[in-house]
Amino acid sequence: MWLEARLALEELLAQELPAEARRPERNAALFFHGLATLFLRYVQIARRLEACHDQGVQPQKRPVLRRLLDGVLGRLLELKEELVQLQLSEYHYMDHVLQELHLSPADMEVPIPRYFLSERAKVLQERQELLTRILARVAPSKAAAPARPSMPREEAVRLIQAAERMRQGRLRARFMWEIRRDEERERRARESGLQEPDRQQAAVCIQKVWKGCVQRRLTQLARQQEMTFVGMALEPELAGASPAIIRAQLGEEFRRMRQADYEAEYQHALDSIRDAVYEVEGPSMREELKQQLRQWFIECRDLTGRFPDFPEAEIGGSSVLFAQKSPEEVKAELDLAEVKVEKKDKKKDKEKGKEAPKEEEEKKGKEKKSEEEEGLKLSPSKFLTAINQGFQEYTALWSNQDEEVVNFEQRYEAELIRSQKQKEVAAEIRLQVDELMREELQNLRLAVDLEGGKAEKPAKPKRSAKKKGKKSKKEKDLTPERTIDSLYEELVLHGIIQKPPKVQLSDYSGDFCYLGTALRQAEIEPIPSTLDVRQNIALYAILRLGSQAVQDLAPPLKSILLAGPPGTGKKMLVHAVCTETGANLFDLSPDNVAGKYPGKSGLQMLVHLVFKVARALQPSVIWVGNAEKTFYKKVPKEEKELDPKRLKKDLPKALNLLAAGDRVLLLGTSSRPYLADVKALCKAYERILLIPRPDYASRYVTWQRLIQKHGGVLTGSLDISALAKVSDGYSQGSLLRAVKAALSERRLLQLPKRPLVAGEFLQMLARAEPIYPEEEEMLQDWYTKTPLGMKKLEAEEEKRKAAEPKGKDKKKKK
Repeated sequence: MWLEARLALEELLAQELPAEARRPERNAALFFHGLATLFLRYVQIARRLEACHDQGVQPQKRPVLRRLLDGVLGRLLELKEELVQLQLSEYHYMDHVLQELHLSPADMEVPIPRYFLSERAKVLQERQELLTRILARVAPSKAAAPARPSMPREEAVRLIQAAERMRQGRLRARFMWEIRRDEERERRARESGLQEPDRQQAAVCIQKVWKGCVQRRLTQLARQQEMTFVGMALEPELAGASPAIIRAQLGEEFRRMRQADYEAEYQHALDSIRDAVYEVEGPSMREELKQQLRQWFIECRDLTGRFPDFPEAEIGGSSVLFAQKSPEEVKAELDLAEVKVEKKDKKKDKEKGKEAPKEEEEKKGKEKKSEEEEGLKLSPSKFLTAINQGFQEYTALWSNQDEEVVNFEQRYEAELIRSQKQKEVAAEIRLQVDELMREELQNLRLAVDLEGGKAEKPAKPKRSAKKKGKKSKKEKDLTPERTIDSLYEELVLHGIIQKPPKVQLSDYSGDFCYLGTALRQAEIEPIPSTLDVRQNIALYAILRLGSQAVQDLAPPLKSILLAGPPGTGKKMLVHAVCTETGANLFDLSPDNVAGKYPGKSGLQMLVHLVFKVARALQPSVIWVGNAEKTFYKKVPKEEKELDPKRLKKDLPKALNLLAAGDRVLLLGTSSRPYLADVKALCKAYERILLIPRPDYASRYVTWQRLIQKHGGVLTGSLDISALAKVSDGYSQGSLLRAVKAALSERRLLQLPKRPLVAGEFLQMLARAEPIYPEEEEMLQDWYTKTPLGMKKLEAEEEKRKAAEPKGKDKKKKK
């Protein structure tokens, strides 16, 4: 896997690194094709690197592989941003590129690194235990709160007597019905005059039933053998967990243990080798450095006639002096550095007045460049340098080593640690020697000046120039004396911090959109598949929350709104984000916040507590259910008492205080976003993902998964295709409720004798409310008013206007 990833990385780095040499592309279709190819190739590299990092046990390779993996994931986010800006859509269809690269739709899935949870397993377990203890302490009081008044004894006796009379009446009615049935049989037998069947006829009847039962069993067995022979079914002995699967699971557990053991050995070796290097090589390093600095003092004294100024620690100290330069060159560089520092403050005032004309000149220059270089071009990347450095580092260290003989067990390499620690020890010793040599240089100056009769005043230490500017806005800490644990417990007791159910992103089942490219070429906007929704959630939420390195350099994103009809899995996606990243879930839904922390000061305290704890316990997800209520155009009468617009002003302000590297994400869900003020809603939520109803392929897969998950058995009598067609217009939530209602305990017990049929699920599905076309049209109309939707409308309008004059000119010529 690493060799394949290495070859692919070499090709892509050779293609992408000379950014200046790339020519702009004028054809948008060709530019999208190149972007999609890059995106899919990086996805394949990320999948291989994730497997290498997860399965590797060498403690010095895994950090380099992780840096490479983080860089590739960050590059995926940059390419995703390019695709959005190009197509003005959050969903992209690359089926034609998949076909060219000979990939399957499953290869398009963005990998979620397993180290997101494995490296924080202990912290997550402790937090879950703390949350469970707090909830257990709260549960009894909640259960005892709704105390019901005791029933009078006479009324309870009357109820019991009435129930007993009804029971006896039902038994008596059943008994009388059986008597009447037997009497009717006897009467019919007397009237017909038929004799009792003889022994031979009874034997024939029993043989018929028995032979039919045996033949049905043999037919079923023969069909099972035939399906096994053609490879469509597993053999009965292989239906359970196979020995290979069990061995693979044991191997994975053993590998986790080896990773932990080797990492502990590596950390211990870092300390021990560092101490050994400091004790053995430290004194010689110190003396050698002192001799070099003294020699430099003498050379400068001989050439310039005076002792030089020792470089400041901010510039680099004595490390500046040993860059293979002469004393005159070093002295000139130090003087230039000091002059630049002094002139910075003087130039600031002059530059303030020239900022406006400079901006105009830059704009003109940009316009000229855009006129000269018409076309589409990739914007510069922040991750390519990190990818290249990690690739070069891994290749230089490990590509030429034959580890089959030298280090087959993949333990740490002591020589690499020693070379690394020698540099660290040298840097530490250099700082110590610099302090000593500054004092020695001062003493030399004093001694020489006394001999010459010139006593100079000791040089005042230079103050580092502090930049004057506007103070950055900082949030005032309303709880400076309280610990994070106490704030966490308070939010749990108020129901703000909740325990999300464990839901994997893969549980949001569905299929790939196979006709996306063809439909877009025909200027028909296809319905996004659940695979597209999953990919966006992984890119926008999970990768950013899971990796600090990705979050630091990725395009900034603080909030996402999931909008779609009810039952399409918006809340499930929020829980999946928390499960995949181990994030804390803060519920700031208007219904949950109602009545808590009343008043203006209470609201400020609530927002402060939530964001303070969220930043302290990163990653964190702040969920706002029914997000449209916070930005209502007009509050309904029945909801005025709840005050759903409490967070309208404070929530965006708190978001603005988040730093770029904070792994805190605001996730909103809304089924009726058209009830909210569009400007205010889009200002609070930077990305808006429209989640549609499932298409035929997604419904087919969802029916299969739900029936099997709840104990059902898929047989030939159950037509899943018909179910998927008939259930058009229903959401995944409606399908789930229909399956739960149909597969009761009694029905599951009857499965061996009576297989499932589609009609059973349709009866339950008919009780659900479908997604009406009018509701979908309202959501689509609302989406066109969002910033991205308006940009797309403007682009389509420009295309239409550009095409109109050509048609008019042709008509005139005719």
